Amino acid sequence: MEEHRLEESYLNTSSALHRRHYGQYFTPDAIADMMKQWVLHNLEGERLLDPAVGLGKLIKNIPSTYKIDAYEEDSEILDANRNFFNSQSAVQLHERDFLSEGWDTKYDAILCNPPYIPFRNEDEREIYLNLFRQRMDITLSTYTNFYGLFLLKALHQLNENGRAAFIVPSDFLNARYGTKIKEYLLLDCSLSMIINTDIQMGWFKGAATTSSLLLFDKSKKTDTIEFIRTQSDIELEQAAAYITSSREKPIGIVRRLQDLNPASKWRLHFYQENQKRYTNVQPLNHFAAAKHGMKTGSNQYFCFNNSKMKQWQIGSQHFLPCLSKSSQLKDPFFTYIDYKRLVQQDEQMLLLCVDDKQELEHAVMQYLADGKAHRVDQRHTIRSRTPWYRFSVLDPAPILVSVFNRKSIQIVRNKTNVRHLDQLIGIYLYEEYEQDVDLFMAYFLSDIAQELMANPHKEYGKDLKKLEAKDVNTSLVLDVQALTDEQKHEILDIYTRLEYLMIHDGDEREKTYHFQMLNDVFNALIRPCEDEEELGQTQKG
Repeated sequence: MEEHRLEESYLNTSSALHRRHYGQYFTPDAIADMMKQWVLHNLEGERLLDPAVGLGKLIKNIPSTYKIDAYEEDSEILDANRNFFNSQSAVQLHERDFLSEGWDTKYDAILCNPPYIPFRNEDEREIYLNLFRQRMDITLSTYTNFYGLFLLKALHQLNENGRAAFIVPSDFLNARYGTKIKEYLLLDCSLSMIINTDIQMGWFKGAATTSSLLLFDKSKKTDTIEFIRTQSDIELEQAAAYITSSREKPIGIVRRLQDLNPASKWRLHFYQENQKRYTNVQPLNHFAAAKHGMKTGSNQYFCFNNSKMKQWQIGSQHFLPCLSKSSQLKDPFFTYIDYKRLVQQDEQMLLLCVDDKQELEHAVMQYLADGKAHRVDQRHTIRSRTPWYRFSVLDPAPILVSVFNRKSIQIVRNKTNVRHLDQLIGIYLYEEYEQDVDLFMAYFLSDIAQELMANPHKEYGKDLKKLEAKDVNTSLVLDVQALTDEQKHEILDIYTRLEYLMIHDGDEREKTYHFQMLNDVFNALIRPCEDEEELGQTQKG
């Protein structure tokens, strides 16, 4: 209760800007207890490290037999609990940057909730990345977050018989910048378990990400990692009891190190169902290519509505119709009527495309000059382009997928010639499958499509999920080659009626009925393979 009041007091007295600057998110009590139970269980030794001590929650109630080194750069958060640090003779407080010093000191136990912040500027990034190249001979991505640096350096300082527990965002499990971190973890062979929160649980207030508890034991070099997914407080309690038990019967999914690819998305290993193989499916890239929408470098600058176009008096010949954000798509079918309605609502549905081969009219030149005056031409994506206002233009995509989704993945049949920007992913069918676009869209409307596409994504907080084009390319879709003509006609008959009902605001009961008909068809076609023989037959068929 006292710790809760301390946190509340600090939250009330410190600014949100200050906490964001230092990446401060407080460890939940249940997680802190799990971390301490793990590192102290059957531990031999006496030196303990907390690289980012904050208010000191992780080192409270540690037995006095341990000598504790605690690092913290932020004097403001230390002042909030200065009495505690001064009263603990076993705690040596270092008000310095953990990443910059103490590299050769070894510890028997490490507890860490590192700061959740990216590099603040290019100079800082270069300093730290050079330091890790020199000290650990590891070349990290420029997108690496500070928590990845804390994790690597702390493990570097863990004794051969030591134990460690980290609570970190789970982003690195899927992100490209996490590849080098995962390579190190596989070579180190001490990561015993990863306990992942379901996105609905939200371990950290205000942190828009899911979190993972990483448990290390260097006294027992392992050739496996157990992936444990917790979806409720009860499951978290079960995991807490499990980690200090004999662990004879796994509660998660065990993967051999040799089967883990550091470049792949490790979040998939929390889902047993992803290991199933299904009948009558193929990866999407067998039939199509998924591509992110056009990257302008500044949608605010290059996108227009009618009001902005009239204000600058730029002729309509300089614009392409476009979807500037995914929220402009409300239904599974996007038509010209929908586009015209959004234009009338003064939505940004026009994309400025300047053809520098033609003589520029005065209004366009004025607008480009205004862009340079506001340094639009110096933005990160834009400054390398020649000329700066020209970008690659994609063809309209027949099927669109929203990059950011919540409870379900938004997939829309584009019935227009409207282009899409980078909040959307376009599915472009190869020429030999273009006539099957409605068969694929029918599949995307089904529940099984949502199920098979649900897991390969990056997750943020509050149900927010992010898809990449490569995720969509590897998603399993209906194998249209495996269908008979009769099956194709059955699917298209249902789909055509459903499309009509959706576009013309038809009866809700009839819509529900046709959705269920589609589900029934695809549930019969796409099901988990019972054995290898059935899988072989479907692949041949």
